[in-house]
Amino acid sequence: MELLPLLTAVSLGFLHALEPDHMAAVTTFVSRRPRPREAVGFGLRWGLGHSAAILVAGSALIALGIRVPQGVVNGLEFGVGTMLVALGVWLLWSVLHGEAHALAGGGDPHPHRHGSLWVGMAHGLAGTAPLVALVTVTVSSSPWVAGIHLLFFGVGTTAGMGLYAAVAGAVFHRARHRIPALGGTLRTLTALGSAVLGVFWMANAIG
Repeated sequence: MELLPLLTAVSLGFLHALEPDHMAAVTTFVSRRPRPREAVGFGLRWGLGHSAAILVAGSALIALGIRVPQGVVNGLEFGVGTMLVALGVWLLWSVLHGEAHALAGGGDPHPHRHGSLWVGMAHGLAGTAPLVALVTVTVSSSPWVAGIHLLFFGVGTTAGMGLYAAVAGAVFHRARHRIPALGGTLRTLTALGSAVLGVFWMANAIG
């Protein structure tokens, strides 16, 4: 197998991780626990969930020669939009609840540490059909070769989101320690941004 197509798959996966809905979802987790190790952990878990969903579902679709109806694709995209809205509301609630909790003498409550894994899987399922269509067009030699391309695509996706999460975590971590009020503002803007993007995603899926 040639190296260039595999490197291309890794590069495309890396860029795929930086799509707006992906970054919005992971940022909601990172903004709550921005310490480097935890931030990278959120990104890597999202990437692993996303990659696993695409590899399993995509390989099955390619091997069986199944095309996913557009209505199902739109339904999955609508689900992603709903999830973004839910994450935005959850983060906004945590900002308000966290401030009240801090004033009462407690710490910032821990988020669901494995939530990013399930969110990544949801994103992966929603993006499987378009990705499989692209892979089968560009790689027509065999289902095995297509599956390997999906695997390397997932490697790039996981690396890309891990890097993004590290950068986002550094920004939130610095803001929280330098200017505490700025940290809260950034989290609030992240929550609102995720919710707005989710509404747009749902409207686009319906349209």
